[in-house]
This record gives sequence, structure tokens and C-alpha cells, in this order.
Amino acid sequence: MSSEFKSITNTRPPLSKDSCFMTISYTLRKYLFFSLLPILASLAVLTTPIKSDLSAFIIAGDSDDEMLLASEMQSGALSRRYVLSIVDPKGEAITATGQIDRLISQLKVINGVTDVWRVEQSRAAFKTIGHIYAQHAAHLYSRDPETGLRAILSPEALTQRALALKSALLSPQASIIKPIALQDPLLLSLNGFRSIAGQSLKNVQTHQGPFQNLQLETAASGLDVGVQRGIHSQIIKTFDTWNNRQNDQYRLEMTGVPVFAIATQSMIEGDIAKVGVLSSLALVAIFLWLFRSLRALLIVFSLLLATTAIAVLITHAVFGYVHGMTLAIGSTLSGVCMDYAIHGLVHGQNAPRDKREAAIICIWPSMAMGAITTSVGYGVLGFSGYPGFKQIAVYSAAAILSALLLTRYVLPSLLMDLPGLAMAGRRGILEYWLLFCTQHRAKIVPVVILLIAAAASNLPSLHWIQDLQELTPEINYLKAIDKAIRERMVSIEPGRFVLISAKDPEIALQKAEQVYLVLERLKTEHKLQDYFGLYPWILSSQQQQHNAALLRERLDATVIKTWQQALKAQGLSIAKLGHPDYPETAPLTAQQLLASPLKHMIEHQLVINPDRVLIMIWLADHDPEAVQTALNKLDNVHYFSQRDLLNNLTTQYTKRACILAAIGMAIIFALLWIGYRRPWPALQTLLPSLSAAVIIAGGLSLTGQPISFLHLTGFLLAISICDDFGIFFMENRGGEITLTYRAMAASMLTSAVAFGCLAIADTAVLKTLAGVVGLTVVIGFLLCPVMIKPKLSEEKSSA
Repeated sequence: MSSEFKSITNTRPPLSKDSCFMTISYTLRKYLFFSLLPILASLAVLTTPIKSDLSAFIIAGDSDDEMLLASEMQSGALSRRYVLSIVDPKGEAITATGQIDRLISQLKVINGVTDVWRVEQSRAAFKTIGHIYAQHAAHLYSRDPETGLRAILSPEALTQRALALKSALLSPQASIIKPIALQDPLLLSLNGFRSIAGQSLKNVQTHQGPFQNLQLETAASGLDVGVQRGIHSQIIKTFDTWNNRQNDQYRLEMTGVPVFAIATQSMIEGDIAKVGVLSSLALVAIFLWLFRSLRALLIVFSLLLATTAIAVLITHAVFGYVHGMTLAIGSTLSGVCMDYAIHGLVHGQNAPRDKREAAIICIWPSMAMGAITTSVGYGVLGFSGYPGFKQIAVYSAAAILSALLLTRYVLPSLLMDLPGLAMAGRRGILEYWLLFCTQHRAKIVPVVILLIAAAASNLPSLHWIQDLQELTPEINYLKAIDKAIRERMVSIEPGRFVLISAKDPEIALQKAEQVYLVLERLKTEHKLQDYFGLYPWILSSQQQQHNAALLRERLDATVIKTWQQALKAQGLSIAKLGHPDYPETAPLTAQQLLASPLKHMIEHQLVINPDRVLIMIWLADHDPEAVQTALNKLDNVHYFSQRDLLNNLTTQYTKRACILAAIGMAIIFALLWIGYRRPWPALQTLLPSLSAAVIIAGGLSLTGQPISFLHLTGFLLAISICDDFGIFFMENRGGEITLTYRAMAASMLTSAVAFGCLAIADTAVLKTLAGVVGLTVVIGFLLCPVMIKPKLSEEKSSA
């Protein structure tokens, strides 16, 4: 047994009596492989960036607008913000005290934080309005200047406006109002903000309680988890220090894209570590139990390491990064890729040393056909609409192809030093199953057919998941916190808004003005409680110029005289305030506003990209069907519902998964038909895997467990893996069915264990694949001797 511990590279292979050249070739291949292996592994580990954004892995819209919106939500201004809610557990109201101001000041100095402000300030930042809007008073006083000017310039309105001006100049806000009044005596620049003040007051009255909400913006994207983790921990540390001085009377709650990203990456990193370690240990244990050879273990796992490194490097070259979920799901390929080496090991070690490569070449057609069909199963995932599976398709194709080629061209040189097969004389329980099925096949087949029929009869009762969010129950606690915090902030319905798209800001703003008219009509019909658009912050340049021209036309000598009389009645200076003059100036642009201190007011509703502009109009309580119907007549205007989008994506993915599963099966069947030149052997090869999938699906239906497109994807993967068993069993190219089934058993155990280890993951996606693929592979393997009659050695020789 001591020879087992000798290094492969230090053991001289036996010289061939017939060909010294072959011996040299084996030696060169062996040393070249072990020389390149550490280089490949080092490149894969040191040069490959790993990402973990789960939303990008799962969610992608079909339209350009949805894709741009998804990109903005993942990397734009909204993605960079935390919402902090300071809660008093005793239920006492928190006012804007100096203590909160000190906390804001302390949060602002955190490295990477660009600004911190109270949520209500976003609707009450009137201090900066005078600096920007006074000079644009003639441009933005109304969305409907005809109606607006009648209400502003009538004698009664001018009298009331003079009284309001006097009250404002005598109020605590006099220092803000006075410079505005000198430029804009009629206070037209504040005209549109009355509606915002009303909305803000309504929200404050509705959402008062034992909390204080803050918004914190960072320079880095919310999905830059490396940076956000440091900021997140500093926020908690700063709050704890501040709260300690308040006798720990408050509690901090947080939400926002960075919070979800940090939790998701931590979960994925934990899954990768747990699944990777457990699957590696399990595969080592199974391998040693089956083969009882450390040297054979070293050979197979060296090939597996090379396969993984090549797959990672190719995926990195194609996408520029590798996703953490790709590595987690790709770890299951370790069992699949080991299959080829195991088949080569079992058949090669069972042959004399000088015929081991010939034994591997003998089963090469079966391995090649199995690799192709398995690659088809993984490859069609790239067309599933499930964004992350595009990367998995490339990763798996690279892994399977490299594993196949390494088995064919490298494994023979590594086997030359190994003794005969250690497991050759042992009969396991699975071989007894083979013997039992061979002897009683005629009795077992009717029972299996009845089982399949019963399972198939339950398929119409399958319960399909309709909400994509059900696929991520592991972060439900964060969703609950997010919902609670946002209910304290505003009266809008989260995730529901009107989405306007255009090629430039001016066209987008003009389209928004058309939408405002529709929404106003819906308000009068009581189909919409309220909405939050970009007015009064900004209007289109076309509308601003029309407003200014109409104002100068209506502001005649009669109106000015009436205004002066109103000022005199209130004791106000006619010299300073009695000559309203609104000279022609350039309209206010969206770009100017986004570059001002008021950018916080609109940057979450206005997204400007080089080739596309999006405007979002948030909606309060409303009738979704009425809103959608009213907006259907407007081009490039969509009623957007995040939940509806996710539900539609679920339906799309499910339909696509069904189609792709059928296409995948058709391609696999066609390849087998071409290989066997007859349809029946091709169908017989697939029967065990198809039957296993039907049995598992019927069981899910019987238990009432909901399924999704992920289950369909898992079934396709399982069938593409399991059909390898059918190919090897059907062809039996080694001529010994017991030896073939033994190799199949080892392959089944490694594949089932690799996928089964996903069950310990916290991510529901991985757990789903663990159950579906693992069970289907096991059942498909057990059905092979029931549903397939293999070619025996005497049949081969006679043929």
C-alpha cells in the first residue's frame, strides 16, 4: 500500500516492448500537464473578478426602456442611497432636534458619503428656490398659463397676492422672501410650489410617528459591495456612538439597494464556501470509498482542477467577470465533469497497462455523445431569458469540453503507473439492483409504467409560481423592513409609476406635460388620488417660453396699476415692488437643475443618458386599469408596475423554459438518432431520464409544492446529465455490462452528491436545483436497467 503514496511524477512507467515512442509520449504529456496545472489555477484565482448582484443574475427587461430603468436602479442615483429610519421603541414622536442635526453632521464625514438629509427636506428645500427660480418666475408659474393668469392677474387675486406678500415679509421666512420679491414682486416663482407644500403637509400629517427618516447618498454604486460594506459598518458605528449619548433610546433601521446588495453578496459568498467545501469533501469521500486509491484521487481531482480553471478563464474572457452564482451552480459540474474521468479510470484500470489508452478510446464515442448532449442541456440555458444562465451556459460548455478532452488525451498518460482496479472484485448494492432488474425485468416494467402514468396524471394540477419575488424568500426580512420604512415616508404606491422615454430631455418634458393633463383628468374622476411629477421644478423649454410670452402680453398698464393700488393698501413700497418687470431670459434646463443644490428633488425621477432620457411620475393610490387605459394612447409612455413586471417576467421565463426544454430535448433526441441511425434506440436511451422527470414532477404536484421555470431548467439539466447513463448502458462499449454499470454508479453518485450539496445553501434558487436535479439523476440511473436492454459482449462480437 506504500506505493499508493508515491508521487505520480516520480514513478517510472513501465516500458512498452513494442514502442518506446509511446512511453516517451505518455511521460511528456504527464509532465506537461502537471507543469501547466498550477499556472492555470493561479491565473483563474488571481485575475478573475467575482460579482454577486443577484438582481442582475435574475432580472432583465425585454424593452430598451425597461433595460435602461433596470440599469439606473442598479447603478444610478437611487442605487447609491440608503434610507435610514431612527425609531423610538417607546412610541414617542421624534422632532427635528439638535441631536438629529448632530447625527447628520457625523454621518456626512463618513468616507464615501456625499450627502445626508432629512426626507421631508426633499419637499421643503425652499431656501435655495430664490437663487434659482426668481429669475425664471415668468417661465414656471403654471402648466396652464391661460387659466393660471386669469387666477393670478384678476383684481381680487392681486389684492390677495399683496396681502400674502405683506404676511410673508413679516414672517420668520422674511429673509428668504425679500430677495425673491425684489426680482419677482408677484411671487410667481412660488406659485407652483403651493401644490408641493400641500402634498408635503399631507404627508407629514399622515406619516407622523415615533421615527425620523434620513437619506444618505454615497459616491459608489449601491452594487459596489466592497465599498458599501465599509460605509454600512461606519453608519452603524456612528449611530451607535450617537445613540449611546442619547442613553440608547433609539433603534436604527436601514433599507436601500446597498443594504440588499450587501446581504445578497454575504449570502452568496457563504453559499459558495459551504457548498464548495461540502461537495469537495463528499466527492473525496465517495471516490476513496469506491476506488481506495490516493493516487487515483490525485489524478481525477487534478483533472477536475484543470477543468474548473479553464472554465473560469474562458467565462472571464467572454463576460469580463464571473458571477458568484455561476461558481455556486458551476460547482455542481464537478460531479458531471468527473464522470468522464471515472469512466476512463474504471475501463482503463481494468485493462492491461499497454492497452489502457485503447480501452479509453473504445468508450470515447459514448463519452463524446454524452458530453455533447449534456452541453446541449446547459447550452440552451443561454437563451432562457434568465440573464445569469447565459454565463452558466458558457461556463458549463467550457468545463464539459475541457473535461472530455483531458480524459481522452491526458488521462491515459496518468493511468500508466496505476495498479489494477481496486474496486474490481467488489459487488455493491447497485450491482445487485442490476442483477435483480435483469432477472425480473418483465415484472418490473409494468409497475414502472403504472407509476409513470400516475405521476403524469397529476401534471395538470401543478401549481406554478406567479411572483418572481417568491424565488428569494431568504431576504423576506429585508423586504419587510423596506416596506415598513417606506410606509413612513410618502403616500405613493411603491413600484408603481408612469414611465416616459424620449431621445432628449426637451421631448421627454413635453411628453410629461401631456401626461399631466391625463392624470389631472383621472384625479377629477377619482381614479387617482394624487401624483408627483417634475413640475414645478421644471417644464419644457417650449412651455416656459409660451408662459413668458403670455405673461408679458397680459401684464399691461391696467394690471400694473391695479397691483400698485393693492400694494398701497397694504402699506408696501410701490417703488420697490410696484413695477413687476419680467425680462426675456433663457428657459431653465434640466441639466442646470441637476447641477444645482436642488438635484435631490428630481434626480430620482429624471434619468439622462447620452442616447435616452427617462422621466418617472410617481403615483399615489389609484386604479391601475384606469391609469393604464388612459395612457395607452400616448407614445413612449408606459404605466410601470414593478410587481407586474416581475410577474410578467415569471410568465415569460416559464413559457421560455417550456419551449427551451422542448427544443433541448429535440436536439438531444436528434443527435442520438443521428448517432444510432434509428429513432427507437435514441428514444430508449432517453426513456429513463424522461421517466424520472415525470415521476419527480408528479410528486411535486401531489404534494402541492409550487414550481417555477427553475424547476423546468433543473429537469432539462438532469435529463442532459442522465442521458449519459442511457448512452453508456445502451452502447456498453466495454463489453462488460457489470463494469459499465459500476462506472455509471460512480458517476451517478458524484453528480447526485454535487447537486445534493446545494441543499445546504441559503439561496432558494440553489436549493431548487439541488432537489430537482439530484433526485432526477438518481431515479434515472435506477431506471436504466429497467427500460434499456444493453448490447452484451456476445452481441457485439456477432455484430
